[in-house]
Amino acid sequence: MSIGQSDRLALITFMSEQYPSGRLGRTVLMKFCYFLQALRQVPLGYRFTLYAYGPFDSNVLADLDNAESLGAVKTRVVYYSGGYGYVIEAAPHAPTVRGRGAAFLKRYEADIQWVLGSFQDLGSAELELVSTMIYVDREPRRASETLPLHELVRRVRDLKPRFPESQVQRHAEWLAGQGLLHASTPGISAAPPPPPPSRARNPRGPARPSRPRRRRSG
Repeated sequence: MSIGQSDRLALITFMSEQYPSGRLGRTVLMKFCYFLQALRQVPLGYRFTLYAYGPFDSNVLADLDNAESLGAVKTRVVYYSGGYGYVIEAAPHAPTVRGRGAAFLKRYEADIQWVLGSFQDLGSAELELVSTMIYVDREPRRASETLPLHELVRRVRDLKPRFPESQVQRHAEWLAGQGLLHASTPGISAAPPPPPPSRARNPRGPARPSRPRRRRSG
């Protein structure tokens, strides 16, 4: 059974407090809620469908608006050379709203921290790619079909042609190495790849694929 709205608002509030300041945007929030449902089976009650920037449910944004109206979070617009985005931060009434979902947060704390630790270094574009890959990977499962990894990469590339094939392949192999895909992955070790030499391993989540540093909130 899915949780109540007060628990979802507590989750949004908690993530605004836990996530590094200035980096929790709407895209990040949307994808983290999707990861909690799809990868950790946290029953948030959202119904995600695949949109232009990956899995999406307007109810996530509706809950964000409710959390903001209660004074638990605040959203500000930030401008970039190529456009603008949103940053979500904790507001004065955050403790009150978080407290209403204290039992839920305690029950699923390990899952929430796993998602934060596993994906917090990914920018919005990478979250779009990774979440789309997980969504596409799970679609055949509903029809008792298992995709080979190369077919998963092809389908994701068809949906996201702006991403180079090498980037899609690298992220697919990373997800497969963490055991996060249902796709058939012969020859791919389940052990996490070593972290890049310049970065220490994050103890809360799996190692991430090496890539250029590109971050933006959205």
